[in-house]
Amino acid sequence: MAIRTPDQRLRVFVSSTLAELADERAAVARAISSLRLTPVMFELGARPYPPQALYRAYLAQSDIFVGLYWQRYGWVGPGMDISGLEDEFQLSGAMPRLLYVKTPAPEREARLTDLIQQVQADASDSYRSFRSPRELGRLVRDDLAVLLSERFVASADPAGPGLLTERPAALPPAEPEPAVPAPRRTLPVALTSLFGRDQDIEQVLQLLDGHRLVTLTGPGGIGKTRLAAAVGEHVEGSVVFVPLASLNDPALVLPQVAAELGIPMEGARPPLGVLAEQLGDSPTLLVLDNLEQVVAVGPQLDELLARCPGLRILATSRTVLRLRAEREYPVPELASEEAIALFVDRAQAVRPDFDLTEGNAGAVAEICRLLDGLPLAIELAAARIRLLDPDALLARLRTSFDALGAGPVDLPERQRTLRAAIEWSIGLLTADEREMLGTLSVFVDGWTLDAALALDDRALDLLDALAGHSLVSVHGARFRMLSSVREIAAELRTDPDVERRHAHYFRDVTACADWATVGSTQSAELLRPEEGNLRAAVRWFMAHDIGPLPRMFRTFWMFWYRYDHVVEGRVWIEELLPRVDELDDRARTELALMATVTAVEVGDDDGALGGIAQLDLEVDDPHLASLAQLARAWALPIVGDYDGALTAVQLALDGLRPLGDVFMSEGALNTLAMLEIARGHDDSAARALTEAVDLADRHGRTWNTPITIVLLAGLAVRRGEQDEARVLLRRAVGPDTDLSTQATTLGLVVLAEAALLDGDPPEAARALGAADGIRRRTGIRVWTTERSSDEELVARVRETLDPQLFTKAFAEGAALTRRDAVALLRD
Repeated sequence: MAIRTPDQRLRVFVSSTLAELADERAAVARAISSLRLTPVMFELGARPYPPQALYRAYLAQSDIFVGLYWQRYGWVGPGMDISGLEDEFQLSGAMPRLLYVKTPAPEREARLTDLIQQVQADASDSYRSFRSPRELGRLVRDDLAVLLSERFVASADPAGPGLLTERPAALPPAEPEPAVPAPRRTLPVALTSLFGRDQDIEQVLQLLDGHRLVTLTGPGGIGKTRLAAAVGEHVEGSVVFVPLASLNDPALVLPQVAAELGIPMEGARPPLGVLAEQLGDSPTLLVLDNLEQVVAVGPQLDELLARCPGLRILATSRTVLRLRAEREYPVPELASEEAIALFVDRAQAVRPDFDLTEGNAGAVAEICRLLDGLPLAIELAAARIRLLDPDALLARLRTSFDALGAGPVDLPERQRTLRAAIEWSIGLLTADEREMLGTLSVFVDGWTLDAALALDDRALDLLDALAGHSLVSVHGARFRMLSSVREIAAELRTDPDVERRHAHYFRDVTACADWATVGSTQSAELLRPEEGNLRAAVRWFMAHDIGPLPRMFRTFWMFWYRYDHVVEGRVWIEELLPRVDELDDRARTELALMATVTAVEVGDDDGALGGIAQLDLEVDDPHLASLAQLARAWALPIVGDYDGALTAVQLALDGLRPLGDVFMSEGALNTLAMLEIARGHDDSAARALTEAVDLADRHGRTWNTPITIVLLAGLAVRRGEQDEARVLLRRAVGPDTDLSTQATTLGLVVLAEAALLDGDPPEAARALGAADGIRRRTGIRVWTTERSSDEELVARVRETLDPQLFTKAFAEGAALTRRDAVALLRD
């Protein structure tokens, strides 16, 4: 037998059209080279021969044929009645053939279709479909490895065909070549579908292209192992999965890696040296799963990477390794749509008739939100659908996450319940870290570093440690804890004073924002991220010390107003009102003020009138006294006292102007205008609105300004100037404008009046329906000054339409979302 030198490798001929499959040809070339084979490709260089003679010569000197087909049939040479693509296929009949067809192919040429059908009918060659160059590269690599292994086994049989089938008669047979060992691939087989990870897979692959150590981090149940396995499926060459969850000793990690690689550990040689010698420069990806309890092995992994140029490591861990070569990829929670899709898929596994319907979609979405998009938690919850419908399951989860129960028995013990997954991570913490985790569980929906330091001055260092363990995540300037982690962490809280310090910190936060300093809505925007913490603080003060609450509610007013939480605020106020005797005089006035304004917004006439009866108009605080007068101006029209309301609003303006409160001054001018409009004094109303616009232009628009402009549009309609009204409405709802509920609904009423005057009553009915729908969903009612005119407009529109047409158009408007309603105004 002739002995061939190492460079005389098996040659693999790649046949395809060139331009349309350029990326695929490059992927196949990489796959062939990774097996130490030689790709034979037409584009590898210019030659002084005709193309037809060149590809035929290349083919004659090759050992294996790979055919790639998509949509083009290819070039037909002079004197030929078939393309070079088909010619290559016909000439390759004496050698092993691997054929691949790309899908979809909506523009496949007829002659290529005939060729593929010929392959299918002949049934002498197998073929596979593929969609992307990455998938094709993996298929070719795996199929070549199997082919070589089978031929090598056959060559060991004296009666067998040898390493490869016989060459064409014109060429001498090639000498047998040593078999190339197939890449080792030991990834776990996925038994369920993977949802929502396409972007993560691509981003991790990009990291692996430029870095040799990538760590997937995240809390237990986030899906690190599944993601790592999915990434490994897209990597060419050897990919070895090494499970480490059962190990507690870092010294056992490298022996475990050697075992998975099939490398015997004999004698007293250090595992690091044996692995480095065996791996060398071979392209290998090690997937080290569950590294968090043995992270002390990090320096050895770092040295292994330094000694093995072809090695890459993809680790999964709840804790980063803190190596310079490491690139961390925090695995995110599933987005809403993917989380719902996962829930439905797993629910159908236990109850095949389950489906997402209009009736249960809201509960399913809330379950996924409550579980923070955590895949393990969603899978455990979906398994409960065997016995509980989504509404019942949601009710139980709101009480405790332990209602999720246990998962399948083929899951690792630490992942059979959500509690076990979280407690596994907590068990890796030091005593101080566990104590800090319990302290931080007092926060709701996140916190800032300043807030954490207010509770414990060790927070900076310990937060870093907890983030490293994936029990706390960092989002810009805020920290966050998963709801499930927070529930279990709360059990670690032993300091009885933590809740008091939390409540007092957020009381002080609200003290920094007041109506007197609100130039626009900056204070409301600052409070928005702390919504959950503010609620928790209110609950604590309600139970322990109600004194600060009226001042806090006064600060919350703009926040409630802007984000449609007035109904919630009203509930807090009604709970506090029976205890008014426990408050000092100033706090009583502040509570009466807030009782009045919230009652006006939600249409509680008795509550509004009861509130103004308790207002102290002589309180020793000019700003509070002015706001008390403005509240009276909002409530007095309930009993038809427009003169008293006008007097009150004028007193409010006289007090607010010297204080420089632009926002509330503009609001008072708008109130003055609405009172004058209700009395039929349009000229006086126009002067007040003009002053309000001038004020806003001088000091910067406030959140009241769109209401001012909408009121001007209403005056234009009253003058019969519908076109001018529409110009003003578009100005009020500019692309960067965040409209309040009152501005939106008031604008829709103006639009309805304009549409009626233009002879389009169906459009008027839709606009009125849209306003009514928004009011019903938010709990905000029509302002007292607008009630009679709104009722009159609805009656006029109803009279001009057939009752069924009115009902249909009104219902269509009521079904519009807030976004669609604003678009109706803008358009």
